Amino acid sequence: MKVVNKIRIIFLPAIVLPLTLIVISIAILSFSYTKSIYSTGGNVNTLDSFVNTTQTMNALTSDTFEEIKRIAREAPETFENSDYIEKVNAALRRKDSYLVVRKDSELIYRGTTEEHAEVEGMLPKYGSTISSEDSGILIGEPENFLIKQQDFVFRDSSEGTIFILTDLDNITPHFRKIIVQIILSVILILFMTSSLLTWYMYYEFVRPINLLKDGTDRIREGDLDTDVEVLNKDEIGDLCASFNEMRVELKKSINDRLRYEEETRELISNISHDLKTPLTAIKGYSEAIMDGVAATPEKMERYIKTIYNKANDMDALLNELSIASKIDCNTIPYNFIKIDIEAYFNDCMEEIGSDLEQKNMDFAFFNYCERHCFVMADPEQLKRVITNIISNACKYSGSRGKGHVNIRLKEMETYIQVEIEDDGIGISAKDLPNIFNRLYRADESRSSSGGSGLGLSISKKIIEDHGGHIWASSKLHTGTTIYFTLNKVTEEDEEYE
Repeated sequence: MKVVNKIRIIFLPAIVLPLTLIVISIAILSFSYTKSIYSTGGNVNTLDSFVNTTQTMNALTSDTFEEIKRIAREAPETFENSDYIEKVNAALRRKDSYLVVRKDSELIYRGTTEEHAEVEGMLPKYGSTISSEDSGILIGEPENFLIKQQDFVFRDSSEGTIFILTDLDNITPHFRKIIVQIILSVILILFMTSSLLTWYMYYEFVRPINLLKDGTDRIREGDLDTDVEVLNKDEIGDLCASFNEMRVELKKSINDRLRYEEETRELISNISHDLKTPLTAIKGYSEAIMDGVAATPEKMERYIKTIYNKANDMDALLNELSIASKIDCNTIPYNFIKIDIEAYFNDCMEEIGSDLEQKNMDFAFFNYCERHCFVMADPEQLKRVITNIISNACKYSGSRGKGHVNIRLKEMETYIQVEIEDDGIGISAKDLPNIFNRLYRADESRSSSGGSGLGLSISKKIIEDHGGHIWASSKLHTGTTIYFTLNKVTEEDEEYE
């Protein structure tokens, strides 16, 4: 569920739940307090009674008043029984009411010791009763009293009236308690509701944010192995998932940087070692010439030729280092043109052939492509690939006499496949998948042959930038074959141009 929908849903319990609980608590408290204070019977509507105190007091004394009306009709002489009057008055006192009995114009009984002379002086006269209804007369001055009246006739034919006087002021403290309890209940309900919503907000929003913060703290401390727990499928969950993806990428980036730094140190070490050998040779042969060791023209020519070859080896190493730095920056310069693959390789073979002869290597070139088969390539960079592969073939030709290199061109449906095969020492199956990795040199026998370990990785980069693919097959003590492909120029490509 989306965060915005969760927030919308929160508003429903935040408003409806407190209001519902408050109404229920008001009803329960008013009912319980009314019943506990006036446990007398009577038909009391609790909610109405809470709002209308007059109605409350009227209802609380209704049962007693009904009994008085019945006795007035059936046995009025009962009102002359003092025990009965006291019993009824005692019950009314529990309801903040009391009895007054009047004979003619004289009050012969008062059920209270309190002074209410002014109110009692305002009691209705005989014959003005409204006893046919279950209601009374409300006197608001000087005190708040509810008066119920029932007329009857004494045995001596005197006019008698019995009153129920209810002091409305006495109910205020009771309802004040109810109001206090209701206020406390409202506060408790609001507290409970807010606590529930706070817990929900924490569980749905704060907790995942805290987990995300813990994840950032772990990354700051260098822990890149622990994911942030994704709790919910919402925007925050998506954020946590993105954070985990960032952690993986960051870890990969750091590992790549560390590997690059390690490779750079190894490259510098290899280049330094590989440069030291030709430099030492150049220095030694130069000193020999200066000391007059090369006494004959033949020896002088041989020394100078050796110095020249070592200088070329140094130049090749520095070129590889330059290309490697351009690979790191992805700034290898390309100049793609349409070239005839057969003509291009024929030119290359003339130049490469002389170098192979000097290195005691034979080579053969086989072209299985149709005439005028074109590819899009950078001639200079493609030559670098061929030179690197053949240079490796020369380095690892073994010690079995003259080495051999075969170069084959094969035409496929959409590409040209180039195969460069040697009969050198070969590569083991476990090392073969890694030979195109930067600075990788398979074993001690191959490492001892020198080289920076960059040649094949540079070749792979160049071929891939040409849209091709490069791979190898090899067998120990038999030889190695390097394959790479170049895309053909089709008629559609020519029309596009």
